[in-house]
Amino acid sequence: MLVNKKNKQSGFTLVELAIVLVIVGVLLGGIVGTLSSRIDTTRRVNTKQQLEDIKAAILGYAAANRRLPCPATTSSNGDSNPNDGACVWEHGFVPGKTLGLEGSYNRDNLLLDAWDNPIRYSISNADGDAFTTTDGMKTITIGALSPDYIICNGDSATSTSCSGSTTIANNIPFILLSLGKDGSDFVTTAVANSDQGENAGEAVVAANAAGENIAYTVGNNVVFVSKSYSSEGATAGKFDDLIVWESPYILYSRMIEAGQLP
Repeated sequence: MLVNKKNKQSGFTLVELAIVLVIVGVLLGGIVGTLSSRIDTTRRVNTKQQLEDIKAAILGYAAANRRLPCPATTSSNGDSNPNDGACVWEHGFVPGKTLGLEGSYNRDNLLLDAWDNPIRYSISNADGDAFTTTDGMKTITIGALSPDYIICNGDSATSTSCSGSTTIANNIPFILLSLGKDGSDFVTTAVANSDQGENAGEAVVAANAAGENIAYTVGNNVVFVSKSYSSEGATAGKFDDLIVWESPYILYSRMIEAGQLP
């Protein structure tokens, strides 16, 4: 018997096409989600290493100059401000130009992290600015120096201790801080009473009309938070800051090795 092939249909039905599109959408969504997660993870790893490299540069600077550099300001073109003595800002930005650091800089000449946000740098002004004045640490003497930065595992109820949280480290002379992926948004949506707000968002630096013309946030006391990463939906709330600090004894030992102390 002959079969009439003219009436035979080929191809996909609308239902089959819909199913295929759904499957492709799910697969693409998974791929994009995984890729985005990997990019964020890579940026966190790279920024953490960047902070460690900056810390090493600061220790090298202290060994060569008998003091730590002041933070850069929005109008100091990436340089320590000033080059010696009491700093214009205790809480500012990494003086990347002074330290000779390679990397991306914005229009205010502020060194940027992997998310293109300026990296914060705070330096203790304890002991009459001994840490940023040439031979200031030597004059006060190691035994009498008392850097006052404190690292907590959560937001503190006071500005001078880890009230309501646990102390991770104290007597810290300087800290380096990346606000993480949400850095730019956090500038305008800062929550003062939060773990991230403890690090930055408590004080607003006026916009530099000659540069980026945007306001930045910086810390305004001696307490900072370091804890594990947590996402937006986490019980503890979002925390994606990256913070690095150095023990004063490491700082002193590097300066002793360089003949700058005692």
